[in-house]
Amino acid sequence: MVFFSEIIIVVFLGLVLGSFTTALVYRVPLGVSWGAKRSSCPSCNTVLGFFDLIPFLSWCCSKGKCRYCANKISIIYPLIELSCLGLCLGVYFAYGLGVGGLIIFAAIPFLLALLIIDIKHMILPNQLVFALFLIGLFRLMFFWYLNQFSYESGISIGINYLIAAIVFAGLSWLTGAVVGKLIKKESLGFGDVKFFGVAGLWLGLDALPLFMIISGGLAVVMALVWRYIKKSEVFPFGPALITSFFIILLYQGILFT
Repeated sequence: MVFFSEIIIVVFLGLVLGSFTTALVYRVPLGVSWGAKRSSCPSCNTVLGFFDLIPFLSWCCSKGKCRYCANKISIIYPLIELSCLGLCLGVYFAYGLGVGGLIIFAAIPFLLALLIIDIKHMILPNQLVFALFLIGLFRLMFFWYLNQFSYESGISIGINYLIAAIVFAGLSWLTGAVVGKLIKKESLGFGDVKFFGVAGLWLGLDALPLFMIISGGLAVVMALVWRYIKKSEVFPFGPALITSFFIILLYQGILFT
């Protein structure tokens, strides 16, 4: 009974966070504040009501059309909401519904928005990366409190993760610079370097080899798919980094919780 109740909570949170993710994906590339105005139809600009904003169900009930102008609403929106729900379920099974899991829930909209925006626009917006950085810092402080570390050991652990952030970012920058020299063009954007740093803050120094291996392997696969679909040599590296980050985060949850 408790398990069923928790699943209902996770489904609700996942869909609500998915709705927030769609807002980030739409607004951030346009430079619009997250909460600057109420959501509206992108075709007729009619402000949407409560029943228009129920995650996933409103899209299904309206048959994928705006209730006011009857123009089609992209299927990408419900797919994002369902994707967010799936990620939340993954976190729940790895971490449970405690504070540690809820902190990762809070990070999911930013991770998913970064992945989609990088695919669409080939950028990793600073505001979203910085949001992940702040959530990661809060997570570190929570671990410190939860484990009741002494002041000295808490400082030691904090420094370890901060060093991991610097090492992750520095190594990625160095790798990008070397590869860029070899192929005589930019191979790694600065947004990717900043995300490497955030990944280090979350995952710790011990996860660096695994993160490099998984992200490198995924990048090769994604580059081949991108080249086949887009017919372009330039591809976004962010999705490989974000996917690797999430995989290792789940692995750590399964291993240590």
